[in-house]
Amino acid sequence: MRVSLSEPTKQAGLATLAALGLLFPQALPIVLGLFLLIAVAEAWAGKAFVRLGAWRRVRVGALVLLLPLLALLLSPWAEWPGPAVGRAARLALELAEALALGAILLALPRETAVRRGRAACLGLAAGAALAVVDLKTGGALTGWLRGQPVDAVTYGRSAVLAALVVIPLLLAARLPLWQRAALVLPAILLALLSANLAAKLILPIAGVAALIGVWRFGPLLLGGLISLAVLLPGALPVALTPAEDCALWAGKPSAAHRLLIWAYADGLIDQRPWTGWGLDAARRLGAVAPEAAVPGCARASLGRDTVPLLPLHPHNGALQLWLELGFAGAFFLPLFLIGLIRPLFQCSPLDRATATSAVAGASVPLLASFGLWQGWWLAGLALLWGLVILLKASRS
Repeated sequence: MRVSLSEPTKQAGLATLAALGLLFPQALPIVLGLFLLIAVAEAWAGKAFVRLGAWRRVRVGALVLLLPLLALLLSPWAEWPGPAVGRAARLALELAEALALGAILLALPRETAVRRGRAACLGLAAGAALAVVDLKTGGALTGWLRGQPVDAVTYGRSAVLAALVVIPLLLAARLPLWQRAALVLPAILLALLSANLAAKLILPIAGVAALIGVWRFGPLLLGGLISLAVLLPGALPVALTPAEDCALWAGKPSAAHRLLIWAYADGLIDQRPWTGWGLDAARRLGAVAPEAAVPGCARASLGRDTVPLLPLHPHNGALQLWLELGFAGAFFLPLFLIGLIRPLFQCSPLDRATATSAVAGASVPLLASFGLWQGWWLAGLALLWGLVILLKASRS
């Protein structure tokens, strides 16, 4: 017996999943899996899989599959070959899910894409609004479920995800301008209220990138700037005077800690510059990494004498590629960006600005905050890509 759901029910389900994914980012892999399962079932029932054009349109995105393939080829030289192979296989599956999602969304009829895009935007706005209320009330909505106090740190990941959708939604949602502004307002508030600096930086950087993206060669310029991150090891370690070091620890201890992490990761890269330590090795290297002493001038304010030198990952995507996959991994970043940007030359200025803002926004936490292989983050990027596809399709 075939169970058929009405279009309003599908839209309500999509909006609910979007809101839950924003409120609880750790559940995003499950959200992505549910959404993909529903989308596959719908595509199968509608025989959408015979539309090869949609699969051809995501072939550029298939470049990401070169990354797990590269990890497999380098695994014999990895410090932990077995885990490297296992993580490469899981990464290939996660990336294949994102490609399948993109192909299915591209195969949707235009009016269906419009409705689904609106539902996703409404769900994200509702999730951001609930997060703001929960944050301001100290966890009145979700504190009982989380089992811990709710503060500005709790919603750091949610704030990043919310900030990522602001500029694309504002530019491309098929709604009157005042409605778009109303939808992004909760996301902006969440980004500003959270303790995550990356969320705050995403908003201006994505906005400037959108302006650059209007120019035909803007995405190429932006891709070149992001690619410069692979040169970061050449600038490390950063030398600071004792006075500058104390001032940084006093004003922005997280930035001071980042410099220590990056310097330590740079030393590990120097030991294996060509093949790296193996995929996902940063987590294992972090488990045996020593701790660094906090300068005496900052110990009282920080409340501790030492900090970890490699907490799970280097907190920089380019350094993580160098650390785990060596020179070949670092070279992958500009290669992927070129492949990603190339189709934008044929897009309209608005579509180009939307996609450019999404890429620029995502680059902020990728280069300053999150580990590359975190499941919730990869799922979040896949869903962001899906939202951009829906928004573009709704204006085609």
